Amino acid sequence: MADQISTFDRNDMIEEYGGVVDAQIAKHSIMRQFVSMHSIRGTDTKTVRRMGDTTLQAVNDANAGGRPQSTSRNFDRAQVVVDTIVLARDKRTLLNEFQTDFSARREIGVDHGKTIAKFFDTALLNMGIKSALLNVTAGVAAGIKGIQGRDLGDAFKSGYHTELAGAGDELDPDALYAAFEKVIVDMQENDVDTDETALFLRPRQHAVLLNNDKLVSRDFSRDNGDFASGTLKTLMGVPLVSTARLADTNIDLSILGNGTEYALSGIELGAVGLVMHPNSVLGGETIPLTSDVHYEKLELSWFIDSYLAFGAAPRRPDQTGAVFKFNATLNP
Repeated sequence: MADQISTFDRNDMIEEYGGVVDAQIAKHSIMRQFVSMHSIRGTDTKTVRRMGDTTLQAVNDANAGGRPQSTSRNFDRAQVVVDTIVLARDKRTLLNEFQTDFSARREIGVDHGKTIAKFFDTALLNMGIKSALLNVTAGVAAGIKGIQGRDLGDAFKSGYHTELAGAGDELDPDALYAAFEKVIVDMQENDVDTDETALFLRPRQHAVLLNNDKLVSRDFSRDNGDFASGTLKTLMGVPLVSTARLADTNIDLSILGNGTEYALSGIELGAVGLVMHPNSVLGGETIPLTSDVHYEKLELSWFIDSYLAFGAAPRRPDQTGAVFKFNATLNP
């Protein structure tokens, strides 16, 4: 019977197929290695606290006998809600080719792994763009979940963003360099440590910037060894990462959140580059990547699945910056 395979054979198939899916995500997902995904258990919400700046006081002879005053700090939270399972599924009426042919298991695993990696990266990059556009006005950052419009003082600060000065500047290496230089320097002027940030660029803008002789090559290593395994270009010390998943409108993210939470609109669609810190967004997952092969009698079919449940939300706008095309609101 088509639905009868040994437990050993089924487990072996799951291991081989799941191993290919895991390998593809590890190879192709850039954000999985960049943003920490918090494990969420027993609830669908992850909350992190955020505190404002500490006020220092002087204790000296001039105020001898006086009692130092306690000063309160602005204190609030950001949170992410995970309420959707993202599923990659392949259906087979007969399992013969999947069961007997390793290449068939590999091809399905490769496709599922790449598709999930693209979806995951696009969701987190989109949330990074939204974080860069958050403005904290009079201490209120209503775009961050969990804040509910309260006055946060200095607990949350605005993101950094700028539009290019003229049409076609996204194809001008000097104009593009100047725009990212401004964003990064503005962050540094506000005491943001940019050493751990990365500059994610659309491939075309990455190619354009490579024509600017101000870029610096820097050795890097994927591990913690003493020897570099390659070189990358940096702008003001920030490494450049080329990805077509930045502001990618070909990936449908409507299945996440409320349908529009992760989707880009207006000026967001005009993003040509994004400076992100690992803390720019808050990521969480209730179900880690899981693979399975199972038979459904009602449909007399085999299902080959890979799925996970994750979410992301703005966390630190002040550690995020973006550059947009000229007049991006009207011409994204």
